Order: sequence, then structure tokens, then C-alpha cells
Amino acid sequence: MSHIREITGKTDYPDVKNVIIMGGGRTAVYAARLMPNDINIKIIEKDRERCQELNKLIDNKNVMIIHGDGRDISLLNEENIQNTQAFVGLTSSSEANILGCLTAKRMNVCKSIAMLSNLSFVDMAESLDIGTLINKQSIAASYIYRMMLKADVTNVKSLMVANADVAEFNVKADSKITRKLVKDLDLPLGSTIGGLIRNGQGFLVNGNTQIVEGDHVVAFCLENDLNKLSSFFA
Repeated sequence: MSHIREITGKTDYPDVKNVIIMGGGRTAVYAARLMPNDINIKIIEKDRERCQELNKLIDNKNVMIIHGDGRDISLLNEENIQNTQAFVGLTSSSEANILGCLTAKRMNVCKSIAMLSNLSFVDMAESLDIGTLINKQSIAASYIYRMMLKADVTNVKSLMVANADVAEFNVKADSKITRKLVKDLDLPLGSTIGGLIRNGQGFLVNGNTQIVEGDHVVAFCLENDLNKLSSFFA
């Protein structure tokens, strides 16, 4: 991770130790359960009854449930947002999540994440530079798409703001991708193989790379080229 942060220019990016989550829905509950024990989490929920439910649902001493509005600047100051490294908007309202993240960014929170239920807000949210955007329908669609591909695909991520996909392929014996050097494969124009993992070690891929059985290959594809590229791994 330290090397990745260095090559992406994030060496001054602080470790996330304190997180504020706005909204106490099911996604917030799952996120709080999955986060490491060394992260302190505050969930701000507007509904008092839901706050009581959250106290029963989340059995984690590092999680604090707060009744209030995550966009309330005075409340955020009371909850020490100055020492918070990440703000996550997980309410059912895309507008509220965007506004919450904007507020957090203006209060110098380094990392903000907004869940958008309405894809029509993606362009606007991207233009505001609020941080990371998440859409559950898009994630579900990626999983369905992965299952439909003929190749052995470990993961597919759709990049909402770029109309592109990132996929990780497991290379099988005698698949087309293993028969020639990368430069001679005639890959789809909108696809690029970024790197591979072989025997637990990562390598960048160039034209003279020979991909072999057992490799895990990460590829970037524009628009609908993922389906074309998957045929090389089938």
C-alpha cells in the first residue's frame, strides 16, 4: 500500500482512523460490521427510533450512533469532524448524500464517498468533485455481467464516470491469450491489459509479455469491449 500511495502521489494522504457515516440504513450497518476494529465510526441518523435499532444491530464498541442530521455543520463540529479522515453519505437521498459530502469536503475531510440511487446525478456529482461515487444498481449489474461472460472473471468493476470496465481474468490452459505475445494478439482497440499477477508477484504488461496459464490479468475496457476481450480468455 505504501508503494501504491507513492506512485499515485498520495504520500501525504492520512490513514483513515475516524469515519462519519450519514444515514443508518442497511448499507451503513454492513459497512460498520466490515470495517477493521482500529477504525472509529460515528453513524448519524435522523430517525430516533432507527437510532435505537442501530444500537441493537451493531455490536461494535468502536461504533457510536448519533441522532441528528449529517449536514448540520454545528453537529459535525461537535462530533470533531476536524479529526475525521472520511465522510460517507449513505442515506436514501442522492441529493442529501451529495450535500453531506460537499459539507465535509469544505471542512477539510480528505475522503468523501456518496451513494447515489439516481444515476442522473452522477455527472453533477462528478463536476462538484465530491469524491467517490457508488451506485448499488451499477454494482449489481457488474456482478450479473461477470456471470454472463464465457471467461473465468474474478471481478468486474464499472467506472460510472468513464463508461469503462475494469476486469480481472484468471488465465486457463490453451486460452487464446496464451498463444502469442501481447503485441501480436490483435486485442480490441478499446482494451488495455494493465498488469498481471504470477505466483503471487505483480508485473506490468507490455507488448513483449507472454501471458501463461495461471496468471491473473487486470484489463481496462472502454464501452462494450469487455465482451470482446473475454473471448481471448475463454
